[in-house]
Amino acid sequence: MFCSRCGEEQKKQKNSVCPNCGNNVFTPYKLKGLNWKKPKESDRKFEDITFYPNIKVNPEHEAEKWFYVFNGERYGPVSRLELLHLYNAERVFLSTKVWKSGMSDWADIGQTDLIDRSIVPPPLKGEDINNTLVWIMAFTPILGTLLEFILSGAIGVASGSLWFITPILNAILGVIDQIKLKRAGHNTKEMLLWALFIIPVYLFRRAHILKQKSAYAIVWCITFAILIFAPTLISGIIGIADPSAVDMVKEGTMNSYPDKTISQMVDNYFLNPKWKAIVADDNNTYVNVIGEITYLGDDTKVLIQYKLINDSSFEFYALEFNGVPQDMTTYIALMNSMYAE
Repeated sequence: MFCSRCGEEQKKQKNSVCPNCGNNVFTPYKLKGLNWKKPKESDRKFEDITFYPNIKVNPEHEAEKWFYVFNGERYGPVSRLELLHLYNAERVFLSTKVWKSGMSDWADIGQTDLIDRSIVPPPLKGEDINNTLVWIMAFTPILGTLLEFILSGAIGVASGSLWFITPILNAILGVIDQIKLKRAGHNTKEMLLWALFIIPVYLFRRAHILKQKSAYAIVWCITFAILIFAPTLISGIIGIADPSAVDMVKEGTMNSYPDKTISQMVDNYFLNPKWKAIVADDNNTYVNVIGEITYLGDDTKVLIQYKLINDSSFEFYALEFNGVPQDMTTYIALMNSMYAE
């Protein structure tokens, strides 16, 4: 039996891993009746790699067999020429671990004689890279939430429906920063997925690669935690209400009318109801619902205002008909009519 990758004969009949290249192999007792033939040399060519005719190898190095690490697995053997083509195709990098016969241990490509470092400028140091963009990224949890609040208020929807704004903002800034690092000479291929989907990991990895302090990554985590655990605090500081307050009131019920949510009562009674959360001068959050009803035979514009007590409760605060304040008796009569509808 022979390894399907390197062609090494598997002398032990129960090998599960090729001792030469680390490839997973099947043994005859697992797959009986298969014809295990040594693969042809052409089967191990890199068909998806562009070969550069200008790359030459000294005759004294043509017989070398190299192994390299990719995604935590060992690959090879490959010739020096094939490894150089992989490097030019950005499949391996200066930081990729390689080994050949005669080396005591694995080493980075940049530490071997594979690449002529005299004609390849080193990556820029962390102190030479501008961090303005990455510090903007550190505050994207707050910036994204601000955009969600502003847009939700402008188009009259709850901020929860615009949750995707912050991840998209994070991803855009992360990809732009990743491109800048690549142009600075750093290997950022493995960081692209982090930049797209998990920004804190990207920020910590960036700080590690550039040998910088992780301050911007820590700031991102802190601002994210604040928005998760204290959204009303942020609302008071920035003077913009958390639109999720609208959802809380809409899905809430009054003690006197436990069978219907306020949203159900409003939708069944008001014409074209519109909801909005605001932070008043007293730093309290209020939820307004505005719509039209027929009152005493006339079309009447109604505003009902609720005041948030905390993150899970609220109370009636004000009622207006055509801009004229109404008393509690009128509110109770209106709610009774809405409940009975």
